[in-house]
Amino acid sequence: MNRFALCCLAALVLLTGCKKDVSGSYLMNDEVAVCWLQLVRTPDNHLTGQLVSSVLKPGGKIDHESVSLTGAVNGENVMLSGGGILGMAQTTLSGRFDGNSLTLSGVPSTPVILKRASLADYQAQLDDQSKRSQTIISARATAAGQRRTLQAEKDFLSHVDRVISQMQRFDAEADVHLGRFPNAEKAYIAVTAKVSEYVTRERQLVGNPSRAVARSQLEVAATQISLNTDQVHFQGEALQRSLETNIAPLVNQVSELAQRCHETQPIGGNLPQAEIEEHKGACNRLLNAAPAFNQKYAAIVAGLSRLENVYKREKEYQAKLLDDAQRLE
Repeated sequence: MNRFALCCLAALVLLTGCKKDVSGSYLMNDEVAVCWLQLVRTPDNHLTGQLVSSVLKPGGKIDHESVSLTGAVNGENVMLSGGGILGMAQTTLSGRFDGNSLTLSGVPSTPVILKRASLADYQAQLDDQSKRSQTIISARATAAGQRRTLQAEKDFLSHVDRVISQMQRFDAEADVHLGRFPNAEKAYIAVTAKVSEYVTRERQLVGNPSRAVARSQLEVAATQISLNTDQVHFQGEALQRSLETNIAPLVNQVSELAQRCHETQPIGGNLPQAEIEEHKGACNRLLNAAPAFNQKYAAIVAGLSRLENVYKREKEYQAKLLDDAQRLE
């Protein structure tokens, strides 16, 4: 073999030996996914490997998947297959190997390019993806918190308006009831006076046999008119029940809302200025309406208590008068 032929053979051997092996680690990453591919070529040009993918979801969660791959290499041509590649079912990808990168295509219309990389490169991309994940999660949590704050403020304003409306309605009704209390008290006393009158007239007929029927009629009349006291009292009891069922809880709501209004900031804070001003306006309306409401509520409670005492006193006196009438001969 001549000198020239030997030189050509040496050059061919060197060129062939310098070609990189497809075995190794490859990395593909973008704003959403990080893919880490590890391949091993067997002596008969078959390929085995593993693909690990980390996909960042819109909500910030990262889905991790790992699939086993098999395939073959023929010069620059590469074929890989496996279940779940890039989220797909059993798939075969084919492409080219140029020494530092793999360009694969298959079902996806856009080729996937994976570049040769180190484990440190892969970890750096995972760290960056994790930071983006935390940023998304934090932003979503902040946005959700803001929505809850705005909804809570909306509910607060609706509650205030509803309570103010109830206070105004009670104020008008309270004026009517307070105007009736003196007449109810007079009615109790008037019934007692009438019972006393009947019993006095009945006493004057004692000892007169011819007036027995008249005495009996007076006794019945005294008993019947005494029942009028109970009729008036029933109305007072109905008002008392309504007060305990409907108005007492309203008093507590007014107190709780007023306490919130006295706080330096709306609960939750970080409200836009327009919502803060609306909050202040609602609180001013509530605090302006509360004193008159509380005053009338206290007046109703005191009035009912006084009426109850008058009822018991007059009813007791009426019972004594009727008992005396029963004892007349």
